[in-house]
Amino acid sequence: MSASHGLSSINCTSCGAGLSVLGGGRVQSHVCGYCGAVLDTQDNYKILDNIGKRDHPASPMTIGMTLTYEGVEFTVIGTLGIMERHGGRTWRWVEHQVFSPTHGYLWLNVENGQITFTRKVRDYNMGHWLSPSTVERAETPPRRSYAGQVYKYYETSVTQIEFMEGEFNWVPKLGEKKQVVSLLGPDAMLGLVKSAREREVELTKLMDREAVAKDMGFDVSALGPAQKHPLQPYRPMAEEGLLRKALGWTAIASIVLGIVFMIMGGRTVLDTPRATLAELPESYSFEVTNRSQLSRVRLESNMQNAWGVFAVEVLGPDGNPVVAAQRAISYYSGRSGGESWSEGSRNASFRFRPETVGTHTLRLERAEGGNAADSFTLGVRVSEGKPTAFWMFVLAGIASLGWLYVAGRRAIHTSRRFAGSDWHDED
Repeated sequence: MSASHGLSSINCTSCGAGLSVLGGGRVQSHVCGYCGAVLDTQDNYKILDNIGKRDHPASPMTIGMTLTYEGVEFTVIGTLGIMERHGGRTWRWVEHQVFSPTHGYLWLNVENGQITFTRKVRDYNMGHWLSPSTVERAETPPRRSYAGQVYKYYETSVTQIEFMEGEFNWVPKLGEKKQVVSLLGPDAMLGLVKSAREREVELTKLMDREAVAKDMGFDVSALGPAQKHPLQPYRPMAEEGLLRKALGWTAIASIVLGIVFMIMGGRTVLDTPRATLAELPESYSFEVTNRSQLSRVRLESNMQNAWGVFAVEVLGPDGNPVVAAQRAISYYSGRSGGESWSEGSRNASFRFRPETVGTHTLRLERAEGGNAADSFTLGVRVSEGKPTAFWMFVLAGIASLGWLYVAGRRAIHTSRRFAGSDWHDED
């Protein structure tokens, strides 16, 4: 007796228990779930080994269950319990071999409440194989390309089998080890697998656990809490691309308008001749016709290596104060080490919003303090209809922060995907 598509069940040649035959003609072994006998399906179910009765690893999936993936129905035909030890820690998960008459043998994996689907890759360029020793010598995380996607090094692991049950398209052995170099791509994990027999390349994708549970007929709670997985997809905000563009252009436009507003001086309504500091205080009259926008008062001097403080008061048409301010002017320059230097400014300004239109009076006097000589001169220029750049720059700041948040979400997600990597940059 040998494996045949016509068989639906056989009796274990070791214990006589009935075993379902689900895996097609390329199945090479069948591990009895009752006694642990490893049977050769290609040689009349001859007993090859016996692993004894072992505790079944935790998984809601059982042999015989079916799953539809990308329009293809697969049947669970075998179960492996896998273990990895590293740095004093131990990880365990379950790998189920699944079979489709049209798509062959693949793997359905259960780990940390998540479900992944793994298939063999036959068209990978084996000349780009990546070994652990190559990783050790690399100064940056190695990268490999497959099917137009770039995969970045994630981890190296050594796994071994500690439980077997069901049908397999090879003959597994208890304690059998394989070395896996994993690379993480945009939506899949590329695994370069080396066992005692051969080198293979696997591609693993994360599945929707709720959808799988519903399709296979078990309660999703049986998987336990879902832990973070490096293949967890990025979940963009609604219209994220449009929002990012809108915020970016808003920030740029606001900055440009802010600069334009800063350059725009408005309409000059007062431009006094220069008076010496000895002639202060002085009073000047000017007409305000625009009270909906800001007016600006600008003091202009010729001070050199001196400083002074000047008081300005603007009175409205009714004689009541509209604004009062003090501004310091300080300017120093010289040469040092063969180079010229200067600091401060000969000018000072402030803005105010007129309450009414009409004739206003500006009073200018020298406040206490300063060391400016009486011979220095000072002039006043008043302009109205001065647009303010402040709110444009505020808007630019808010839009920029919004753009950074939206654009940074994907970068943060990518960083978190690699949080579990065993790659560590050396200082």
